[in-house]
This record gives sequence, structure tokens and C-alpha cells, in this order.
Amino acid sequence: MYRLVALGVVSLVISGCLSVPQRESGAPLSAEEVRRLFIGNTVESYNLNTRLYSFTYYFPNGQAIQERLWSKRLGRWELRDDGQICLAFNKRELKCRHIIREGKRYFKIRPDASGKPEKIVRYRYFAPGNALAKR
Repeated sequence: MYRLVALGVVSLVISGCLSVPQRESGAPLSAEEVRRLFIGNTVESYNLNTRLYSFTYYFPNGQAIQERLWSKRLGRWELRDDGQICLAFNKRELKCRHIIREGKRYFKIRPDASGKPEKIVRYRYFAPGNALAKR
């Protein structure tokens, strides 16, 4: 119960706390735009396939910590020149994806079987600092 309350509090605290870039809707974000959204920030994401929420903090040194299903895991990330953010947890291979904006929402995309962009993750909150360290 405590964790659910804490999760709700963190959601409220980090909602709308960060100024995000305003790029043409549907266009992949640049590396600089992705850097401003993710690096040094706590990000709430919702996986559209698994329907799981997670909170991830992107350390400036390339490390990441994520809380999902009330447990934490360590990982790593990198940012490519073309704006793709790459992320891996549990010693897996980095998976690199573009981020797009549609209206006020941000999504991670990947090519579907026909090569068209498929939304796989929706991002709701981007907040400065490591909100997971306070939990």
C-alpha cells in the first residue's frame, strides 16, 4: 500500500516539472531534444504492449536506474547523433529507438513488420533530478 501511495505522490510531484521541446508533431526528436528530456531526469513511461508503468532516472554518466513493479533494476543508456536513445537492463544488448512528439505526448517508436513507425512506449512525465533516490 505504501508503495502505491509513494508512486502516486511521485507522479504528482514530477508531472509538468520540466520544459520540453516543441518540435513538429510526429517527427523524430533531435539528439539535443532527447538529451533535454531524458538526461539527468526521472521519466515515467507506459509500455503500450505490456501495459506496465516504469520510472527511470538517466544518470549523466550513462547509467540508468528503473523502478518497475515495485522493484529496481540497473541499466545503461547512450544517445546517438541521430537522436535515438539506447537502453539496456540486466546485461542485455542496447536497444535504440527514436522518440517522437504528437501533440503534448511523447512516444518511443520502432519499425513494425512493414517498416512503418509503431508506438511502443508513451512518456508522461519528465522531471529534473533523481526522484527514485528519494524513495
